[in-house]
Amino acid sequence: MRASLKHKLKHKLKNHPKHQPKNQQGFTLVELVTVIVILGVLATGISSFLRFGTQSYTDAADRDALLATARFVVERLNREVRNALPNSIRTIGVNNQCLEFVPIDKSVIYLDIPVAPEAARDSVEVIMLDSVLSSTTQYVAVYALNSNDIYNKASGVIEAFVSVVKASEQPKLSTINFSPEVLFKAESPTERLYFIQSPVSYCVEGQAIYRYQGYGFGETDSYNNDGMPVGTDDTQKVLMAEYVDNYSSDIVPFQTSPATLQRNSLALIRLKFALNLEEIVFNNEIQVPNVP
Repeated sequence: MRASLKHKLKHKLKNHPKHQPKNQQGFTLVELVTVIVILGVLATGISSFLRFGTQSYTDAADRDALLATARFVVERLNREVRNALPNSIRTIGVNNQCLEFVPIDKSVIYLDIPVAPEAARDSVEVIMLDSVLSSTTQYVAVYALNSNDIYNKASGVIEAFVSVVKASEQPKLSTINFSPEVLFKAESPTERLYFIQSPVSYCVEGQAIYRYQGYGFGETDSYNNDGMPVGTDDTQKVLMAEYVDNYSSDIVPFQTSPATLQRNSLALIRLKFALNLEEIVFNNEIQVPNVP
């Protein structure tokens, strides 16, 4: 009997918590709650840090995208407009949403041109360097004083030619051939003749800027009812910029200022670009050479 009681007491003492190995003890509820709270705080801090870093990267990427597209279209406009035919720059479309101009391929000095009351002729001799004209150059212009004469083919300022032939006995003398015969409106004081291409337009449409080329020269069917260039089979419409946020009716993207005795004519460009929360506004002035 005693042996049995002693054995039971010994068994109970052996299984008492104080005699359990440490590695068999569990966590209390307070410890578990404390650990969960600490992990939640750490997770919140890490996620906030990661979100802030991601947002900073996204903002920087948006800003770089806006700067890249804005600089590209503004620099392209600068280069092309500066090489435009004098007095050919004008705004068209609703709220001046298009800037139109005539690109110059080459300028030369002519020897003589037919001007009233002279008879019309089918050729003009010019002093021309040994360089090839662009394949898209189809017209010549003499003494273009305003855009109305330039974009009106019947004005006698713009004429289409069929060929340019170099005279073999005089390396710098070339002959421009016309069909039919032509009669120019007026002589140039500097005897300057421009080889020009068909008009080019930069138009703000929705949230983009497009470049139009090859839509014709002076034809009424080259423009729609809003005065914007329309597409034909030969028209090239190229996307030049995205993320454009133009505009309210009182702020227009393009304006022109005529030349004065003190300065050349100006093309005034104001474009707003927006992407997510980033906004950039470009104000640009382009001086246009004014020697017709």
